[in-house]
Amino acid sequence: MKTFRQFISEARRMRVLRTAHYTSRENKEKILKHGFKPGSSGAYHPREDEYYHKTVYTTPSSRIGREYGKSRVNLSLVNPKVKTTTSKIKYKEKVKELSNKHSGEELVQKAKSLSPHYQSREAIKKGGKVVKVPDAHHDMYGHHKGSYIMVDKDVANKSISKNPRPSIRAKGKPQRTKTQPKRK
Repeated sequence: MKTFRQFISEARRMRVLRTAHYTSRENKEKILKHGFKPGSSGAYHPREDEYYHKTVYTTPSSRIGREYGKSRVNLSLVNPKVKTTTSKIKYKEKVKELSNKHSGEELVQKAKSLSPHYQSREAIKKGGKVVKVPDAHHDMYGHHKGSYIMVDKDVANKSISKNPRPSIRAKGKPQRTKTQPKRK
């Protein structure tokens, strides 16, 4: 039996990564009932490659997530060991540096090992459960913003928040429309 102080100290050490998988309303209902299943719930890539087949794509950014679906399945990953790959911006910079020093097949091999896609694939093959790819998305101007987080299917199923925290609105305050300015 833990004392209150032990419980509080353990809670302070706990780190929670909140991320979400965005999908359609029907798929969200299937995922909440049965978890992430291949193909049928549209939860993750239906390719036969083992790398894709066991991975759920999520993002901490609601702006990016809305590009993939209007409904979200929230995940709360407690104390995850996150493996971070090279960002796409740094990858492009490193490839430019390498092209000055190397050429031909040597350049291709070195560039491949630095690519975020290759690094994430290798991390999952080696047993990584949560892999973050920073600056993976870009806006219409080509600026890289927002990351996605690849989560192992079993870890994702254990982390589904069936009852996410509700958003609390102050009593008596009217809801602001898009055209109204923010009150000071």
